[in-house]
Amino acid sequence: MLIQEHGRLAAWVGMVGLLAAATLRSASAQSAPPGAGECGTCHYDLALAYTFPAGHAAALDCIACHGDRRPGRVGRRHRTIPNCATCHDDVHGHPTKAAERLGRRQTRNCLNCHDPHGGANLHLVRNLVRSRQHLYDVTFTVDAGLAPGGLASPTDPGSGMCEVCHRKTDFYPAKGRGDAHFTANCTLCHDHTRAFAPVATEDNCVLCHQDEAARHTMPSGHAVQTCTTCHAERDPTPGPDHRAIEACQTCHPATETHAPNGMALPCVQCHDPHGSSNTKLVREIITTPSGADRPIAFDNLTGLADGSFASASAPGTGVCEICHTTTRHYRADGTGSPHYTYSCLGCHRHNDGFNP
Repeated sequence: MLIQEHGRLAAWVGMVGLLAAATLRSASAQSAPPGAGECGTCHYDLALAYTFPAGHAAALDCIACHGDRRPGRVGRRHRTIPNCATCHDDVHGHPTKAAERLGRRQTRNCLNCHDPHGGANLHLVRNLVRSRQHLYDVTFTVDAGLAPGGLASPTDPGSGMCEVCHRKTDFYPAKGRGDAHFTANCTLCHDHTRAFAPVATEDNCVLCHQDEAARHTMPSGHAVQTCTTCHAERDPTPGPDHRAIEACQTCHPATETHAPNGMALPCVQCHDPHGSSNTKLVREIITTPSGADRPIAFDNLTGLADGSFASASAPGTGVCEICHTTTRHYRADGTGSPHYTYSCLGCHRHNDGFNP
């Protein structure tokens, strides 16, 4: 009986040995993912994530982040785990209350949304984002705002990468019912370096100031200048008075405005500083001192000619005529005594306030 039991025990031990050997052979046969090196043999899942398109593989290898603590040995804590700020010192966490965290606390905050090894989503964003002790399944495969796979979902409101955690926002909340907002990429205004607070920059002026931006590209626009040239920052947060409005004389000190009857007109009465289809930034519609809006075509400096200072075919409609009610020549009603027909600027210079 004892011999029989001993035989069964020996057979069981032998079977365990065979299973162990098979397991070892299977483990050794599992090669590391391409590019992961020997680290991938033990850390296969992490190494596999590292090779995803959104992973760190394009720029870093394992050793770049994990320094060797015990050369030639493996085991618990045999490699260092750096803080995210070691390489990303200009990025601040989200939400705002977590923005100034440092060290490991900051890194833990980063890991709520990012997997440093990689994943199927863009920018190392996790498939499961953690917030308030909950995990939210997110898909972020398109670098866009309101778009399928973007930061906000048009088909399932509240499920987008930027939406799942929002509880008190007016726009794109998790409940899926928010106020209308921009549909462009959220990061154009919400900068990661500012903890995703809204920030007005040279690159996103166009989102709020579309008409001005379009005019800025016109042939007679100020396209050689940037927005900041005339609009210095007062407050980085978008809103009323967040940018200064520079006086025209700052760049044009020698130019005087027209001052009929001693009343100086503002430059913007006749000029659109952002741009115009007319030459010299002259507005397409000018409001005269009497309050009337007059359409203007101004594409040449000839003098008495269509599209110039005085109109040849429609007297009284030229840019110099529309305001004239008491002059002897080229009046708004199309009357006036004969006068020179060449360019008005020969005698009436802008630098002298158009006085002869």
